Amino acid sequence: MIPTLDTTFVLTSCARFDLLVETMLTFLEHNTAPIARYVVIEDSGDATVRDVLAGLPVDVDIIVNDPPIGQVPAIDRAYATVDTPYVFHCEDDWRFLRGGFIEASRAVLDARDDVSCVVGRRTGQNLANDAMVRSGPVERVAGVDVRVVPIDITHHWGSYSFNPGLRRLADWRRAGSFTAIGDEGDVSHWFKRIGMRSAYLEDPAYETTGWFRHVDRAPPQRGASGRTE
Repeated sequence: MIPTLDTTFVLTSCARFDLLVETMLTFLEHNTAPIARYVVIEDSGDATVRDVLAGLPVDVDIIVNDPPIGQVPAIDRAYATVDTPYVFHCEDDWRFLRGGFIEASRAVLDARDDVSCVVGRRTGQNLANDAMVRSGPVERVAGVDVRVVPIDITHHWGSYSFNPGLRRLADWRRAGSFTAIGDEGDVSHWFKRIGMRSAYLEDPAYETTGWFRHVDRAPPQRGASGRTE
């Protein structure tokens, strides 16, 4: 049983408001776990995101980065406002398909100290990611079927992801600053070096909707995307 209100929902957005609305509505439709607080950090500088989300049936704390700062600094900025032990991290281009995914993910995190995050994306959308995930056998962890990515499967990937999923705030605090580490691959490599891996729910709970709508979310001075779908 998940204690009440120990999870914060944090979503990074960048001016794809139609996708953002679908992400929020399908999450609210299917999620069955209690959420202490909803945070959306908008990195386009477009404050109309407040109007876009005004009709939701939950209160959302909206942070608008003006000027934009990039996805990884935006994650750091949003996480710095969190005071719950768990974060359900999300992006603005996902469609949720079923409930129970936070409860299942929490059970896995509580049972496995070496798991940094639990992701519920479906296969069939990213062949490289699918191959990485399927390199791990199906394991039964705390009553949940998952695949835990082998730590040596790639040099960078497989130990952390900015795809939607549950993670511990303490692990972000342990890293100190994702921005100081680098992009998503660098963050994954940092977790790999300390012996942690990502886990994927065998029963998928969501899918990406952002193909052909890619947004470069890196800080302008860095000139690199630092992001994968």
